[in-house]
Amino acid sequence: MLFVLIKTSYMKFNNKWNQLVLVFFCLIVYSSCEKQAASADKAGPNGAGGSLARFAIVGNYLYIAQQFDLTAIDISDPSKPLVKSVQPIGFDIETIFPYKNKLYLGASTGLYIYSIADPLHPVKEGSVTHFRACDPVVSSDTVSYVTLRNFGTTCGSASNVLNVYDTKDPRQPKLVKTIEMKSPYGLGIRNKALYVCEGMNGLAVFDLTDPYHPTLKKTISNETFYDVIPYTDVLIAYMEKGVSFYDLTDPLSPKLVGSVKN
Repeated sequence: MLFVLIKTSYMKFNNKWNQLVLVFFCLIVYSSCEKQAASADKAGPNGAGGSLARFAIVGNYLYIAQQFDLTAIDISDPSKPLVKSVQPIGFDIETIFPYKNKLYLGASTGLYIYSIADPLHPVKEGSVTHFRACDPVVSSDTVSYVTLRNFGTTCGSASNVLNVYDTKDPRQPKLVKTIEMKSPYGLGIRNKALYVCEGMNGLAVFDLTDPYHPTLKKTISNETFYDVIPYTDVLIAYMEKGVSFYDLTDPLSPKLVGSVKN
């Protein structure tokens, strides 16, 4: 883990928000991967953690999604991390999102759901496939949200969409709604709000009063957004020019409170 110390005089927001900068920089490994994706977007790009992350922490275990393997690492003693298992999964994993006792894996050809009731031995419960695409995923209770994008990647999707899946039965996820998007990237959930990054087209905010039928409430269009991390009442947004922090007192109306530029 890499820690970065920044003088608060360089920060453009109140001191009450300064501690949140550490959250972002503790995820600096994740953000460095996204910078590679961002460079591709100029033609277009590819824990609390973002939906584009390849690692997730659940309890005392760190899970790392590699291209064809899922690795479980015991971090109960952070000074002595121990690799406990490496499980071949056999498909092109791109993202990982933990929720309760499950891992939701986004691959170039679909969504895969794994139980971690036994944290050392994840077990596949179900999957749903789609045309080849890059697909960030987030989940909440019995619903999962996946974005597919048709440019700036090597994944070759035919569409720019937000897909909504019913995952009440994780063995048989069902596609219940498809929403056309402009250029979807990462996404995040906070209470009844869903945030979908649209690259140069801003940040779309959806109302999840009916979680299976998101309703677009507003679009924040002042920046180029790649991924978001809802962290308590703050939305941490990773963008082309750095990172910004939004107050989520009203989850459907994020308010910019500060930023750190590249």
